Amino acid sequence: MAKLAPYRAKRDFTRTSEPAGQSTRKAGASFVVQKHDASSLHYDFRLELDGVLKSWAVAKGPSLVKGEKRLAVHVEDHPVEYGDFEGTIPEGQYGGGTVLLWDHGTWEPEGDPHEAYAKGRLTFRLDGEKLHGAWHLVRMANRPRERQESWLLIKAEDTFARSEDDPDILDEAPLSVKTGRSIDEIAGRKAKSSAKTPAASKKPAAKAKAPKAAGSASSAKKDKDDHRVEVAGVSLSHPNRVLWEEQGVTKQDLGEFYVGIADWILPHLVDRPLTLIRCPSGSEKKCFVQRHSWAGLSDFIHREMIPDDKNGEQQVLAVRDILGVVALVQSGVLEMHVWGATLEDLERPDRLIFDLDPGEGVDWARVIEGAHAVRERLTSLGLESFVKTTGGKGLHVVVPLIPRASWKEALAFTRSMAEAMASDEPDRYTTTSVKLEREGRIFIDYLRNNREASAIAPYSTRSRPGAPVATPVAWDELSPKLKPNGFTVGNLPERLRTLKVDPWAGMSKIDQVLPEAKRTRPKPKG
Repeated sequence: MAKLAPYRAKRDFTRTSEPAGQSTRKAGASFVVQKHDASSLHYDFRLELDGVLKSWAVAKGPSLVKGEKRLAVHVEDHPVEYGDFEGTIPEGQYGGGTVLLWDHGTWEPEGDPHEAYAKGRLTFRLDGEKLHGAWHLVRMANRPRERQESWLLIKAEDTFARSEDDPDILDEAPLSVKTGRSIDEIAGRKAKSSAKTPAASKKPAAKAKAPKAAGSASSAKKDKDDHRVEVAGVSLSHPNRVLWEEQGVTKQDLGEFYVGIADWILPHLVDRPLTLIRCPSGSEKKCFVQRHSWAGLSDFIHREMIPDDKNGEQQVLAVRDILGVVALVQSGVLEMHVWGATLEDLERPDRLIFDLDPGEGVDWARVIEGAHAVRERLTSLGLESFVKTTGGKGLHVVVPLIPRASWKEALAFTRSMAEAMASDEPDRYTTTSVKLEREGRIFIDYLRNNREASAIAPYSTRSRPGAPVATPVAWDELSPKLKPNGFTVGNLPERLRTLKVDPWAGMSKIDQVLPEAKRTRPKPKG
């Protein structure tokens, strides 16, 4: 509590909506940058350490130019909860003005952070939505009558550093990573968010038309400078960058792969909120999760503002056509995960997922048996289901629904069924995610049926060895001969060309809802 005493002493929490917070013993590694329009515009840079956010006020904001020094004045520790704060601090209060959540993510210190902090020279890596790579924070010598320590925030030389001739990240990406709003919009100086796109198209995704076959002149056109290529009308930089080393799959290959399977992937992807796995340097290098907009986001990738679970708003990303998918490839996206609901009806899922994840010692044949067991239970309740490989070790059993049940009801239904399977056959199934308790058993993950949870999209690649693809299959295709990660960027197009029937062809026509008995609380007896 003492760590936050200076923070609390400066604020009247009956007037400001800033969190009072408390220090925590739980270890964390978050970092936050908040754009703060107070008496002067500046950026607050915060690193989580010892249960609080160590904080510096950076007058000019962070710079991606290698070696450029930005003055960072050390200020009081803030509670970890402050990392999610965005809003307006009332005039007359300490720091009165508007706060925008400019970036957030995780940080990783080089060496012992406590020792480095005490010595006044922190070296660390950032993994945020705008800031990445190696950085330094260096304490300057104290000056006479200086009440607060002066530090320097410096971008280290690496692949994420820029030259002086490159765009300034502060100008390039000024919007909030939380809401997609500008500082003026948060302050109420404008009526609408410039980041909000027009309403999503109601046109069925299944009618989306793919460009001509990958590799044709219309889908891949090389620019004169030989540094970029155009795939389906989207310009790709570094087209020869290898994303899967062993297979030699390049960025251009991946873009053309998606163009070639556009009619297959788009019905499962369009107008669903996305959670992305970005690996800008390839699957064997650093990858990170992305849910909100980032610097240089293509207009083909659409931003939408939706209600969050705290009576506010949050930004999500979505695509509407193959242009958006190729634009994701340009940004180094190797995995696309989707919500179980569409933008048109976010509060009621239209797909449920039973994720079967085998523990150590569980062979593939038992995973197949588990999927059939899930299917049999669903069939007994009058529900039809479909199955797909995940590109990993497991299977997803998917239940299409007419969107009537709430997320709470969907979670209760899938939880009840998963727990029943674990209770009936505890030596085969478990609902706990603790790895030690999963050995020799299949973890039935029902938690993907929460509102903001997501699952790998059908026909999305995975950032794993072999360039695997999550692939819908027919129930009668499941056999020990079918490898769980056997479909890849290299062989999937041929499979799709030779398929006589789409294994999921009837999914969109199925008219089914959750059984009423599973959706309502039983009446008390007597």
